[in-house]
Amino acid sequence: MNQPLVSIIVPAYNVERYIEECIDSLLNQTYKNIEIIVLDDASTDATLYLLKQYEGRIQIIENELNQGQGARRNQGMKLAKGEYIYFIDSDDWIEMNTIEELVEQAVKTDADLVRFNGKSFSEGEVTLEREGQYNFSHQLEHQKVYRGDDLLEKNRRSFSASPCLYLIKKSVIDQHNLYFLEGVLHEDEYFTTRLFYAIESMTYINKAYYNRRYRVASTMTEQSNLHKLKSFESYLKIFKALEKDYQRPELKPAQKQFIKRQLLSVYNGLQQADIHPENKRKLKELKSVTFKDKVFLVLAKIKQRM
Repeated sequence: MNQPLVSIIVPAYNVERYIEECIDSLLNQTYKNIEIIVLDDASTDATLYLLKQYEGRIQIIENELNQGQGARRNQGMKLAKGEYIYFIDSDDWIEMNTIEELVEQAVKTDADLVRFNGKSFSEGEVTLEREGQYNFSHQLEHQKVYRGDDLLEKNRRSFSASPCLYLIKKSVIDQHNLYFLEGVLHEDEYFTTRLFYAIESMTYINKAYYNRRYRVASTMTEQSNLHKLKSFESYLKIFKALEKDYQRPELKPAQKQFIKRQLLSVYNGLQQADIHPENKRKLKELKSVTFKDKVFLVLAKIKQRM
């Protein structure tokens, strides 16, 4: 089998309890033609100290300013030399045969994107509210190659923002100037939406390679009022960024339709956000959501309750 280089990008911030498990899972991969790029986001705990134990086996990038996961992933993509890009969160880990089997499928099909499943596990008293959301076999067929409008429709129906569930051709990222929004939460919503309408082919492996940790005070579990407000403001920025993409004249009708459905999904979440009503007045600025769109969302809610 052809063995292309895979660049694994790992943003890290204050994960001293988990970083070794993550890095060990990468170093223990059965596929060896990899570069591991770990980008420390100005950690204040022992994360950087623990990373330096791996010097010579991984590339460690130290940063003096804390700029968030989006900025660090963008930094990693600029440094990556691989034919394929893989992202992993620094408090999670992957099965040892992950990269080998993903690359084998990618090379065999020449697909721009390889999708796969993950499974979640909780730490402490955190409840797994989203257990099962990382299995896409209800929509995608094992080892099938998707192209054209069918590709967009399948990705819409099985949308998951996490880039940790995809092996991506770097040429797609470079050609379409894909990047993560910086300074926001949920930065992967924008990246993955753009990725899905940029690719021309995709394949899927019905296996759970990714192990996602739910822990106290993470982005996925934080419930403070301040966090809820920051989440709302972040999704608002994501909406406005996608709104600009929606206006691009070169996009095909199917691509525009895909973006519009994502816009409505984000808008629906903004409407339902648990924040002070005064803050929701900003939604009136969103001109691309028409009266017809609002009726569609109301009918969709009614249908879900039936």
